[in-house]
Amino acid sequence: MDRATHVIDPDGEVMIVLQNPNAPFAELEPAEEPAEEPAEEPGEEPAEEPAEEPAEEPAEEPAEEPAEEPAEEPAEEPGEGPVVEENCFRILVSAKHLILASSVFKKILTGGWKESITYLRKGSVEISADSWDIDALLIMLRIIHCQSHQIPRKLTLEMLAKVAVLADYYDCRKAVVFFADTWINALDEPIPTTYSRDLILWLWVAWYFHLPASFKEATSTAMSLSNGWIGNLGLPIPEEIIRSMNDKRQGAIAGLISRLEETRDELQNGSKGCGFECSSIMYGALTKQMHSNDLLSLRPVAPFPDLNYRSLMQKVLSFRSPVWYGPVSYYSNYRHSCRYSTFKL
Repeated sequence: MDRATHVIDPDGEVMIVLQNPNAPFAELEPAEEPAEEPAEEPGEEPAEEPAEEPAEEPAEEPAEEPAEEPAEEPAEEPGEGPVVEENCFRILVSAKHLILASSVFKKILTGGWKESITYLRKGSVEISADSWDIDALLIMLRIIHCQSHQIPRKLTLEMLAKVAVLADYYDCRKAVVFFADTWINALDEPIPTTYSRDLILWLWVAWYFHLPASFKEATSTAMSLSNGWIGNLGLPIPEEIIRSMNDKRQGAIAGLISRLEETRDELQNGSKGCGFECSSIMYGALTKQMHSNDLLSLRPVAPFPDLNYRSLMQKVLSFRSPVWYGPVSYYSNYRHSCRYSTFKL
């Protein structure tokens, strides 16, 4: 085998050849529309977490290898000054450690694949990897080899997400999860309160490392504040979770718009309002404010691009209730007040 750029085990039998290292990772993509329009229409803010809980284990054998970002190397990850040949890294590791920690490596080395045949015949083998972040890969491999003294105690959110993707791909969560609490407690980046790339990274980390409270907070924020289709950024977040979040977001927005339309119809036909004047005045006020907020002639439709539930709710709560006076007698008036004379959801 060619000379290693990184040596995890000097007596190792396996050379992992990482090509195209540090490829783009979890890139933001233009919002895409779902294949089917969800039917659920809840009236309350979509604060509930999706149906699938973060306690579920990821699939044993991922279908595809996600790409990595050419991110700045974290200060906490010590450099080794590797020799890079042809834009690749060569990492010498132990076959036994890989087989014990990872079902994916076990299949590669013992499952009848060409790598396992070469390994059994020659006692050594090269295994190809592509696009991973080199620092994240080294962290995972050092964990597998029980080299805890070389494992950083603090990671950025991005690096933590990359390590989680690697652990998911190679199915070695049990080895990596031991350090998860330390890394998560040391994170400088809290769960964002706006819809952003970091929010989806947090959602992924919370799901993979089984953090129910953080998962609920991240999914609730995504559903309430996304201005369009919630994507997975290429992360291995289960499709059921993504679909559930989008269903709840769209259902909540549709439900709120439907309630406004129902109220307007009831005021128009007189089934709501304490009398003709009341229903007429309230109907006019509601119609005017729905029109000024593009909720009438330009009625939003699913998947509601450029619209999020929280901002819509704030608009509706800011609707002005009209003030008018009715006669008590020929000589005096009173301010009209009945349960229909304010806009309350």
